[in-house]
Amino acid sequence: MFLALQALLVYLLLRGPFQKYFIIFLYASVYLLTSLAEVIVIQKLGKAAPAYAQVYWTNEIVLDILLFLLVIVLTYRATEGSPLRGTVGKLLAVVAILAALLPFVIGSRPYFSLRWFRATAQILNFGGAIMNLGLWTALIGSQRKDPQLLAVSAGLGVAVTGQAVYYGLRLLTTAPLVRSISDVVNVITYLAGVAIWCWAFRPVKRAPQSSTEAVTETS
Repeated sequence: MFLALQALLVYLLLRGPFQKYFIIFLYASVYLLTSLAEVIVIQKLGKAAPAYAQVYWTNEIVLDILLFLLVIVLTYRATEGSPLRGTVGKLLAVVAILAALLPFVIGSRPYFSLRWFRATAQILNFGGAIMNLGLWTALIGSQRKDPQLLAVSAGLGVAVTGQAVYYGLRLLTTAPLVRSISDVVNVITYLAGVAIWCWAFRPVKRAPQSSTEAVTETS
């Protein structure tokens, strides 16, 4: 299901706003490639092999970084035409640098261990969820309302918030029932987020012009 939705997303982007939303295309493409890499490792070494854990968490961090960057890019785009755009751009650059440094400052050591990967994923997802609130603030205050950008932002918000809740529940408790619930929430919200993206990029047929409109445009 995950792969099918990501493949559909890539197809829709190639047919539509590929350049405008290139980072989403990049994210979906990387998702497909990393999923393929995981399947190859499982077939050759098995899911219990230490190499699989390293591949899985490396892929997870790469995808989380892309989602975080996506929030930053969309936030900057939402400020188009605003006199504060330059200031917002500098602030977003600082946020990106802090997000890159935090895993090495407050993350578990040794670096690139499984504990470090988990802590880094938590930081990126919580940061992405908080940044998404800033994105919605920028969209609400924007004079130019872009329905497609609003839909893309909604899908992004659902995905990163679901992952933030997932990591938060796993951080707070080890109860099997709660962890099972967090797994379900993570899957549902992620699927919903990508489905909203696919809906946002769906081909939209233009309504045929009436004869009166055609005559008016000609004249």
